[in-house]
Amino acid sequence: MRIVFAIGTSTGGVGTHVHALARDLAAAGHEIGVIGPAATDEHFGFSLLPGVRFGVLELGTGIGASDAALVRRQRTLLRSFAPQIVHAHGFRAGFITLLTLRTLKTRPKFVLSLHNQASGQGLRGRVETRVETMLARGADLVLGASTDLVDRARELGAQSARFLPAAAPEVTQVSAEAAAATRAGLAEEFDFDPGALIVLAVGRVARQKNYPMLVRALARLGAGDRQGEIVALIAGAADDQVLADVRAQYAEAAAASAIPALHFLGPRDNVAELAAAADIYALTSVWEARALVLQEALMTGKAIVATATGGTAELVGDAGMLIDDDDDAAFAAAVAELAVDPARRAELGTRARARGAELPAEREVAEELAGLYTELVSAQVG
Repeated sequence: MRIVFAIGTSTGGVGTHVHALARDLAAAGHEIGVIGPAATDEHFGFSLLPGVRFGVLELGTGIGASDAALVRRQRTLLRSFAPQIVHAHGFRAGFITLLTLRTLKTRPKFVLSLHNQASGQGLRGRVETRVETMLARGADLVLGASTDLVDRARELGAQSARFLPAAAPEVTQVSAEAAAATRAGLAEEFDFDPGALIVLAVGRVARQKNYPMLVRALARLGAGDRQGEIVALIAGAADDQVLADVRAQYAEAAAASAIPALHFLGPRDNVAELAAAADIYALTSVWEARALVLQEALMTGKAIVATATGGTAELVGDAGMLIDDDDDAAFAAAVAELAVDPARRAELGTRARARGAELPAEREVAEELAGLYTELVSAQVG
């Protein structure tokens, strides 16, 4: 089959997912094209994949007058690719793609993958709902990375909506010696006891990740007289304003009383080592579909404390401690419990590893998707 993926600006899970799909479907013999911003290609290397062609389409983040030029550019690209399937990922790529397909005399099948929940309020929320509805009804198939996204698409009138997980890449196994060395290096870099309890969060410092809740939870934990020293680490790129706000919030809390240390590591290329060195993996997001970093934590065998939002509860099950969204008291209580109970941490780690072993691999997801494409193309021929 001839398949084109359309993707917007991405540095995280969506780009990782599309990269794996393009790689594995091309390896299976399909003709693959990817359309998206040059920066996204530079980050993920789509154009370096064997059998994959990349076309630059500089998708912005807001709807505006420039969209007409984007539609013309994408129409030219699609004519050169001549795809049977066009698969857009996310609202922005989906919106431009749907507008483009409406200008074609011969239209390929349109598949839309939803990876995030629309979260706008007021006028923005109403506009987002209209776009959501148009996309749900305009796609031949809507795929949701979590079942709540599938349910939402059906509520908005999707003719066909299915769940398709975004699989995490295979996790690099880290030896106990390497984990201990990473822990020692972190302790030296940030001046804490190597025996401290390390709480690790991995993810961009952005509003969705709700790190202010983590700060409030740390304030509740206090100096750690009972549970010993606790250190929180956040690894990931940052929205500058959000990072400044969280730093200011932490500084204010630390000035009021002694609380566990919080360190921002910035983007790291040794996340596997960080996860192996940590004692607890934390996810504080207000919403997640199927976080790749959480899948990696499961496969690594970490004790997990996470907010039960979006697809997180169905992903984790009983392999972690789940709390309500924005409940800093429950988060602090869970960390305090695990801090003094290494056996409980080990039990959760064992459950996490078992759950991680059940998760589909990237190649399996690509094979399932190819089957869905075949159904669409066969129905079109019929």
